Amino acid sequence: MKRRVQFTEQVVRFRDYMPTADREKFLRLVDRITADPEGADSHLAYRSDTVTRVAWEDRVMVHYVVTGFFVVVIEADIYDASRGFNEV
Repeated sequence: MKRRVQFTEQVVRFRDYMPTADREKFLRLVDRITADPEGADSHLAYRSDTVTRVAWEDRVMVHYVVTGFFVVVIEADIYDASRGFNEV
């Protein structure tokens, strides 16, 4: 079952700020997450938390929570020091 996606306000603002190529990677990653939110290519974000998951693709990282009907994206980031984004 493909779930609906909700974004926090912070993620929406960052998504709108992203360069076009990164936004496309981000949306592709979100589509992959909604198709299989607990798939093998995602991981638990914290040891003491069984709800928050993390997935990444080509320097774009997303933290999200899976509920019965929604995937709630709570954080997004880009790791690319050469372009002035966070260093890995």
